[in-house]
Amino acid sequence: MNLADYFEPVDFSRFTTGNPLGKYALGPVIEKSSERISDDAFQKLDAVILGVPVENGKPQKKGTSAPDKIRNELYRLAALAQNLNIADLGNLKPATSPKGTYLALRDVVEYLRELKVVAIILGGSQDLTLGIAEAFKNDRFFWLSVVDAVLDVKKGTETFDSTNYLTRLFKNLPNLFHFSLIGYQNHLVGEKLIHKTNGISEHLRLGQLRDDISQTEFLLRNSDVLSFDMGSIKYTEAPSSRQNNPNGLRGEEACQLARYAGLSPQLGTFGLFETGNEHPISASLAAEITWYFLEGLLHRKPWGERTVYKAEIDGLDHPVVFLHEPESGRWWFKVKSVSGEVCEIACSEEEYRKASENEIPGRWLKFIQEMDDLSK
Repeated sequence: MNLADYFEPVDFSRFTTGNPLGKYALGPVIEKSSERISDDAFQKLDAVILGVPVENGKPQKKGTSAPDKIRNELYRLAALAQNLNIADLGNLKPATSPKGTYLALRDVVEYLRELKVVAIILGGSQDLTLGIAEAFKNDRFFWLSVVDAVLDVKKGTETFDSTNYLTRLFKNLPNLFHFSLIGYQNHLVGEKLIHKTNGISEHLRLGQLRDDISQTEFLLRNSDVLSFDMGSIKYTEAPSSRQNNPNGLRGEEACQLARYAGLSPQLGTFGLFETGNEHPISASLAAEITWYFLEGLLHRKPWGERTVYKAEIDGLDHPVVFLHEPESGRWWFKVKSVSGEVCEIACSEEEYRKASENEIPGRWLKFIQEMDDLSK
């Protein structure tokens, strides 16, 4: 696959001149890697940045698109503490239809997955998640996480766009193993819609996230894809987003979520959507979110040596098996389907403590059911 056929290359001179950090900025580092792109060089990349300047099927204007505005801010930020081999592929060339954009994005994500190169996608509207998800359609254990203030499903007979793309996604991927909705606002969604919508595996309200943001770490640790809607951030900090919510994530919370995603060895695709291009502060924050994803990626490590713990619980035929990585303090539990397939699910230490006190962990039971459903 020749990726150059899919993209319009970046003019780095637009983003790197007049930078007060000079050679210590991120832009010159990425420009250097991007100039060396070849089939052989792709094998050595850690991550690529690519823009998709398309809003609900309509291409954005060149030079003023959201991906370019994010680049303008991102490449002025400081270079990472250590070298990470990152290239910028440019912006995806316009397709003749929304379906063509989704298919092109699918092809690109599939190819990068084969090379084990992390994809950082700057949108564009969040319905582009459809194209990303298509690259995982044949994965039995595909895990998608979405950060959003609302649940983008159809509430009536409205036409398809980024406000209801999840309805089509759930239809196209009926066997989606796990879907997490992170940071939603109860007054904008409501428990009735959450429980009525088929496909939602886990959900974490904004208030719950704010009580303990570390809860999101184990959700993101198992995720293959994170789709981040800038509308999940409060309006005063991201005024260009479509949603314009008075409440929402704070900028530093959004950056922490991105860093958790970057740290996860499982997560191969990060998409940042709905930035808009009216207010420079939105692009600045989107750039910082992207920077912290890269900073997390820099510190990404494969799982180290783990200790096995078995919790005997009354009423269960077999103990619940937990894994603990002492170096990082992270925990997992194992779930096994009726057909014998085994998955390791990231969890909290609190879940282990409950199991050791003879209480069946609710998430463990839920995943057992999901595994059994997968085997049917």
